[in-house]
This record gives sequence, structure tokens and C-alpha cells, in this order.
Amino acid sequence: MISNLEEFFQPKQGIFLDTISYKRIENDDVVKGVELSLLCQDNIRVLLEDDGVKVTLTRSVKFEPPELFELVVSYRSLLSFNEKKDEIDWSSINLAEEFRENGAFVTTQLMSRIALLIGEITSSYGQEPLILPPRMVKERK
Repeated sequence: MISNLEEFFQPKQGIFLDTISYKRIENDDVVKGVELSLLCQDNIRVLLEDDGVKVTLTRSVKFEPPELFELVVSYRSLLSFNEKKDEIDWSSINLAEEFRENGAFVTTQLMSRIALLIGEITSSYGQEPLILPPRMVKERK
């Protein structure tokens, strides 16, 4: 793992909205008192380019059994390498895992925007907004 990952990139970050998908679910077969589980999944994808990387962070939110809505929000960041780029063979490492573990300098920015947008979108259907923590969900080991 590269604990000083931030040191290989220029401080300037390009951040933009990548995808939004919201589907309201009307289920007439709802049984009162049935417990719903909120499923929240985070995914990180990192594409290596000649001069940097594209980091895309996606959060998917849905209920089990399917009820209320399904929602997917993605943000992307463009990071440019600095003069330290050649110190690491970038094509030989798992970039997604590196950014998941040591990329808070960019993933915090992306996840904060995702959490804010999810709150805004979920407040639009007349209920309390769904406020999720602006941190990536990590797998249990």
C-alpha cells in the first residue's frame, strides 16, 4: 500500500457529477409492519491515463424488499501526476484498492458531494431526507 498516495499528484483536482439514477418504486403489495433493510453499496473505479488517473466513486442505495426508491449517484475526479510519477509502476498496482485505503484526499471530496446530493434527492418525495455518512462503506473482514 502507498501510504503517501497524495504526494504523487498535483494539488489541483477536477471534480464533476458523473451519473444520477433515481427510480421511485410504487408497491401496492406492501404489508404494514414489514421490516425494510437499507442497502448501501459504494464502488470505486480508477482508470490510469498517461498524465494521471480518473477516480469514479459510486454509491447505490436501495431497500430490501424493493420499496420507496432505488438511487445511484456517481462523482468523478481527475487527478494529474506530479514529477514523482515515475517512482511507482502504476500499471502493476490495484489502483482502486489504493484509493479506497489511502485516497481520502480525493474520496472525501467525492463522497461529501454524493451524500449531499442523496439527501437533496430523497427529500424531494415528501419524506425526511435520507442522510448517509459521507464516508465510504468498507467491506467487513
